[in-house]
Amino acid sequence: MLLSCFLHFYQPYFQQEDILERVVNESYRPLMRIFKDNPRARATFNISGSLVELLNQKGYQDVLEGLEELLEREQVELTGSAAYHAFLPLLSKEEVVRQIELNDAFLKKQFGDLYQPEGFFSPELAFDYQTAKIVRERGYEWLVAPELAYGSQPAWPNKVFYLEEVPGMKIFFRHKRASVLILAGISRTAESLLKVDLEDLVDQDIYVLAVMDAETFGHHRPGMDDFLEEILKLESLESIKVSEIKERFRESEKVSVRESSWSNEEQDFWLDKEKGVVSRNPFLLWKDPNNPIHQLQWAFTKWVISLVGEKAPGESQSRRALDKAMGSDQFWWASGKPWWSLEMIEMGAFRLKELVEKLPRVTEEQKVKAEKYYLKILEHAFDWQRSGKIRDAYRKAGDWKSTPLKERAPSDWYNLIILEFEDEMKKAAEKREFEKAIKWRDAVIKLKKGTDIYDVLHVVDDLQTVRKIPSLKAVVDHKPEEISEFAREHFIKED
Repeated sequence: MLLSCFLHFYQPYFQQEDILERVVNESYRPLMRIFKDNPRARATFNISGSLVELLNQKGYQDVLEGLEELLEREQVELTGSAAYHAFLPLLSKEEVVRQIELNDAFLKKQFGDLYQPEGFFSPELAFDYQTAKIVRERGYEWLVAPELAYGSQPAWPNKVFYLEEVPGMKIFFRHKRASVLILAGISRTAESLLKVDLEDLVDQDIYVLAVMDAETFGHHRPGMDDFLEEILKLESLESIKVSEIKERFRESEKVSVRESSWSNEEQDFWLDKEKGVVSRNPFLLWKDPNNPIHQLQWAFTKWVISLVGEKAPGESQSRRALDKAMGSDQFWWASGKPWWSLEMIEMGAFRLKELVEKLPRVTEEQKVKAEKYYLKILEHAFDWQRSGKIRDAYRKAGDWKSTPLKERAPSDWYNLIILEFEDEMKKAAEKREFEKAIKWRDAVIKLKKGTDIYDVLHVVDDLQTVRKIPSLKAVVDHKPEEISEFAREHFIKED
């Protein structure tokens, strides 16, 4: 098994200084040191142009200098992306091209000839065919995509995949299981990761592409930077850059894939018999036809794009302000499934309103229209907040999650799941990984109490990141003495 780590560095251009300082000190600086101190380590980085600009503005040039050194040593490679983390599948071709060109300009200015990207990262790991075609037209050779893009069963990563509909475009799929094991802190030691959680993969002739936010290491999860370093130091594990995969694996396969993001679950693609469709909208967290805030946000955005083109065509201060306002954050935080932030919603709407007010030759009528959009967005947002609608939306985000597992699963399957959790709990305790053992014990308690519906990542999904289910024989095939009192206590009666 070869490990290919893909780290996505991003902070919004308006990030508060105290938060940026924490991210730099807890994550970015440690990551640069980790790779510098471990010359065998290889990885692929995506750093948005807006973050490069922000780090320069706020005096964190040492982070960029550290990255430059890693590029010179050929330990890491950089990919292309969208300058201001725009959600590309929902933008026009013109806006997609502009975001890509701006990003290239930022990174070329910062790193010169060291910036020679072969690959591309679409923010939110969002895959759609328009973006894939644009990226290929601009000379990029590959892009990364969610595991679910391949289909309901993960691609076996022993070959290079090519997009059927985009000639010459390679596509590499994120290995969700390995990525989640690391970023969620389920595996806490390199030994646990390789000898237990990924034991079935270690001796295979494959590559494992772990795509994660760089901020996971040290900022979101304190101590995980040390864990990453421990992994990269292993003599028994070779790390490679994504672009090196094609040199190590000669077999290829042409594929047609599903449009998706790294927020999707398989349930998002289930057949909707009532509507007669096979695939639902995979981008609901950014544009939900039943979300009035999303509808207002996109109507406002498209109107401002048109207005800027009319009032300030070409390169201008207004055009650059619009580029910044295209970030995906305001839409994501307005989804309410479960992501919600009044602050981010207001900030996105305010920046568009402010942009209109500063446009040259803007009329009073147009200023009033911008103000109305702004107030209408806030009106809906505050109504959702006060009425409790967002709490209901969260609970209904997935119908299959709104009912406790013990009420929707057959009793024999539910009881087997209890045994699966107990088995993982015992394995962790035997290895003195008590934090992990407690995690699995608490999951069983949640299932028994029916509080599993409140988790963003369902506890069974969490379990599936570390083992194939079922891994044990059916409950009825167990001898009575093989079932513990703990398990019996949390079983439900057979149907």
